[in-house]
Amino acid sequence: MKHGWTLVALLLGGTIAMSAAQAQVKTEGGADAIRPFTVHVPDEALTDLKRRVAATRWPARETVTDQSQGVPLATVQTLARYWGTEYDWRQCEAKLNALPQFLTTIDGVDVHFIHVRSTHPNALPMIVTHGWPGSSLEQLKLIEPLTNPTAHGGSASDAFDVVIPSLPGHGFSAAPTEPGWDPMRIAKAWVVLMQRLGYTRFVAQGGDWGNAVTEQMALLGAPELIGMHTNMPATVPPDIDKAAFAGAPAPAGLSADEKQAYEQLAYFYKHGLGYAIEMANRPQTLYGIGDSPVGMAAWMLESREILGIMPQQASPLSEGPCPDTNAER
Repeated sequence: MKHGWTLVALLLGGTIAMSAAQAQVKTEGGADAIRPFTVHVPDEALTDLKRRVAATRWPARETVTDQSQGVPLATVQTLARYWGTEYDWRQCEAKLNALPQFLTTIDGVDVHFIHVRSTHPNALPMIVTHGWPGSSLEQLKLIEPLTNPTAHGGSASDAFDVVIPSLPGHGFSAAPTEPGWDPMRIAKAWVVLMQRLGYTRFVAQGGDWGNAVTEQMALLGAPELIGMHTNMPATVPPDIDKAAFAGAPAPAGLSADEKQAYEQLAYFYKHGLGYAIEMANRPQTLYGIGDSPVGMAAWMLESREILGIMPQQASPLSEGPCPDTNAER
């Protein structure tokens, strides 16, 4: 079975080699300059990544036959073996470099983004924001249908110019050096980015943390933003949310579908928030996932399974944003 979780491996490679790649970018122009960007991860960084994967000290196998204790050892070992011996990062690098990529400094942080203009006149600009765990690589599949709709059953009036930034600290965007980069601050930066690209009228889309940023863009009331779309709307009534968080029984009067949704939410609050609590409160303590690519992979696979992004029977290997075309699993 094929599924798109090569992304985990891509994020590992990008995380470990990001500084080296960014160091090769030449800054030109003033503070508001848009600088062309090319990804090139040095061979030394890729060799070091494989060394780290091969040197992993594995824990004991889980004592259950399901995923209730976390990501199964066999799953992570399969991913590590694939990343360490089979995956071709250069294939992904070439795919990225075939697209127009740029850096620009906003509020003191270098922001990486992909910017593809449609060949159709009067295309509507759209800024698309990814979430976590994820990256702008997940949005690559959107570019062709949105910028070239006539090749996909649409009309020229459906065309978009597409801007896909990387959240600060993700992918090839620089990490902030001070606290305070919450969704509102990123939303303000995205409005600046679109203005800097010359757009006076645009729309926004996002999911997960990208949803939070996109919602804040709407709340800002920027006159350039004429509409937004989210695939993660926060629609739970406050009293229902409070009851689910407390682990209370489902309130009376819910329909069958609403009760199922309530039970899923209550389960997530009880069993699925551990990673988020740690990252929100004590992020500096997570040295293990900063040093170990396999630790990072397991952490991301765990959160994706909890959030329902990754089906339990999915392979974490192939058909990702930059899949290995030789991988058949």
